[in-house]
Amino acid sequence: MKTKVAVLFGGRSVEHEVSIISGIQAFCALNQDKYEPIPLYISKDNRFYTGEALGKIETYRDMKACLAAATQVLLVPSENGVDMIRYPAKKFGNNVVGSFEVALPVVHGTNVEDGTLMGMLEMLNVPYAACDILSSALGMDKYQMKAVLNHAGVPVLPALAFTAKNMRSTPRRLPTALKAASAIR
Repeated sequence: MKTKVAVLFGGRSVEHEVSIISGIQAFCALNQDKYEPIPLYISKDNRFYTGEALGKIETYRDMKACLAAATQVLLVPSENGVDMIRYPAKKFGNNVVGSFEVALPVVHGTNVEDGTLMGMLEMLNVPYAACDILSSALGMDKYQMKAVLNHAGVPVLPALAFTAKNMRSTPRRLPTALKAASAIR
């Protein structure tokens, strides 16, 4: 029996389109003899969609048609993993569109790669192939990551954290490099 693997991609991120391409590549690369890959697209407004057409890159040339061909779903924990429930539900008949046992997040950027999606997967109690919540969050916050690395004895350059409000009053030595530490709100 094949393991059902949901390949999650997209999401509310400036790297949305890159995630679609990466997700489709991962979807196509999974060994079809061992796994049953299931495309699970996350729209820019964080809605989940599934359907056979979502596993083909050409589908995404026309997003309106893409979403019309897909089924919007809600993810619900079940005895066998996670059920994908049609949303809005039909009044009659079965609304379980499918299910999966393992998640493969192929996501980029804020709201997905920063631990947010991993937190949801933890709540669904489904195994996933990605960093855990804390590792993902730290990886997206450069200042906090430097603090952790420094504490562990890894040599890092000195850093200051400041907001746009206190940037002018924060003392700095020259030369100075400015880089956004995180896109996390």
